[in-house]
Amino acid sequence: MATPLIIDTDMGIDDAVAVGLALSSAALEVRAVIGVGGRVAVDQVASNIGRVLTAFAPARMPAIARGLQPSSSVQAGRFFPTGKDGLGDCALPDGQADVEHDFLAVYRRCLELTGDQVTILSLGPLTNLAALVNDAPDLKSKIARVAISGGAVWSKGNVAATEFNFHRDPAAAAKVLSSGLPITVAPLDVTSFLALDESHVAHLSASGTRIGQTLATLLRSALAADHPPGVGKTHIHDAVAAAALLWPDLFMRTRMRLDVLTTGPEAGRCKPQLGGDPAQRVDLLTAVNAVDLLENLLESLCHEAFVV
Repeated sequence: MATPLIIDTDMGIDDAVAVGLALSSAALEVRAVIGVGGRVAVDQVASNIGRVLTAFAPARMPAIARGLQPSSSVQAGRFFPTGKDGLGDCALPDGQADVEHDFLAVYRRCLELTGDQVTILSLGPLTNLAALVNDAPDLKSKIARVAISGGAVWSKGNVAATEFNFHRDPAAAAKVLSSGLPITVAPLDVTSFLALDESHVAHLSASGTRIGQTLATLLRSALAADHPPGVGKTHIHDAVAAAALLWPDLFMRTRMRLDVLTTGPEAGRCKPQLGGDPAQRVDLLTAVNAVDLLENLLESLCHEAFVV
């Protein structure tokens, strides 16, 4: 039976790879995609979700909702090759699906209809999830797992000394990570080991699938940007968090508390803590079999058969 999944995203290019991976897997059933402001404003994010899903043309269109705009003033365009629209200005056509504006109602509908088996995949700032914890605490018991792409523990970070998603709304990150929810965190320490180059994009383009060809279009703008890991390569951080749901055996992990700094130049920085309340411990990914993961990812997105 497929695991019901809600995706919370600021829908950049690597977010699109993660969403495509989730939609390509028979092990996951994407019930809703909910936007949060991050790399671009939340209204643009909601539009991007519709554009990406329309281009992907899944057999079953998930619900789309507009979530919240983080209060932080961090500007993503300084750090990421997003273009003005957050998707590299690739001129995807307009989305054909309706966008709901009560995102908590969408969360509630998905969680209450499915019981306690729903997984949430968070690919952007944790603003929406913090609101869910604060305003709908009765729904916490219905969440099987929250998989989070974000944070930097021992690595340098990609925004000053920290990671963008947590830096964009550090208070939300601190609230969610201390909420007692069953959480898995995929930090930059692990996600930075995965990068795509032109050969991988050519593989996607030649796949003959809507998802593969759409992603090839989006990724080419990222390959051309002078941004880590360098021209001709691009990180796919958010896709690693999605992959951890599908192929957990390809990762090493440890269990600990992660305190999040909420003020100062390192706001959003994760500080590992071994003591404290065991209920606040999270599963932290610490290593990945990057070779097998990259092979699995491409074969899944291209609908090929040889997944490890």
